[in-house]
Amino acid sequence: QKVIELAPARNIHPQLRERLLDCAVTLAMNCNYKGAGTVEFLVRGDLDSTDADFVFMEVNPRVQVEHTVTEEATGIDIVQT
Repeated sequence: QKVIELAPARNIHPQLRERLLDCAVTLAMNCNYKGAGTVEFLVRGDLDSTDADFVFMEVNPRVQVEHTVTEEATGIDIVQT
């Protein structure tokens, strides 16, 4: 279990964040995914590097327990949306 949840992730290079986001959106669009879910990746290397390697881990097709952290960070009510 997590003790602390930080959002958005600190010390991640904006270009790396964009690459991860692009992959998650592409995956969801190619699967015609609708609704709330979490796409998880493992990042190898330095988070403040633009070219850090990452691999897809899993998609969780449900609202996560930590969804309230995301709601606070984004201002989006995931359950209502």
